[in-house]
Amino acid sequence: MKEALYDFELGPLYGRALENLKRSCGFDPGKEMHRRMLDEAVAMRGAWSRGARLMAATAVSEGCAPRGGALEISGVRLECAAFAQLDASRVGGAAVYAVSLSLGGAAAAESVSEAFYEDLWGNAYVCAGVEALRERLAGECGAGLSDSFGPGYYGMDISQMKKLALLLDFGRIGARVEESSMISPLKSCAGLFFLLRGEIGMPEPSCISCAGDRGGCAFCSRNGQKWRTAAE
Repeated sequence: MKEALYDFELGPLYGRALENLKRSCGFDPGKEMHRRMLDEAVAMRGAWSRGARLMAATAVSEGCAPRGGALEISGVRLECAAFAQLDASRVGGAAVYAVSLSLGGAAAAESVSEAFYEDLWGNAYVCAGVEALRERLAGECGAGLSDSFGPGYYGMDISQMKKLALLLDFGRIGARVEESSMISPLKSCAGLFFLLRGEIGMPEPSCISCAGDRGGCAFCSRNGQKWRTAAE
């Protein structure tokens, strides 16, 4: 696998992060209170962002493609029910990634409101980092990239985080996977993009926030048992 490390400046990502923050909060420009709170968020961004650092690590593997609800990379089997909805013939590889926002020497929040906005900005910048990373990888790989798959999305269980850590050294960006399979620091995420050969249909939008409960829908219920039996 080809590994790489990226260090993103927060300044150029501000526009993306701001839009992510608005979307996550359901910002309505027609409401005076929303406009006031947005002004507060923008004003409080400066203190902690000056010491923050956004980094990403990637490992690209060419020639691999999902089979049913699993993807094998370098002997590590990643399982995700939504993989079965992809056309494997249009997949030419996968890029495993991790993104982490470190506050470093940033000033600690001194009030509940500051902590609230700090949390919102942290999430917004991590999402912006993933978006920027996807664009950078697409250019470097010379291929289109799928949307991101990862633990907690598209039905991929959180336990798969430990498997991602077998393929990528999270420590290079100051992150680690806890015993609970959660990634830390808190403002971090990990997943994978598929390298595509042409257009590919993504799973249903309702699958994006799926936590992978086999009893949640007919698709996971029908296929989950089959994959579990095959793995056993």
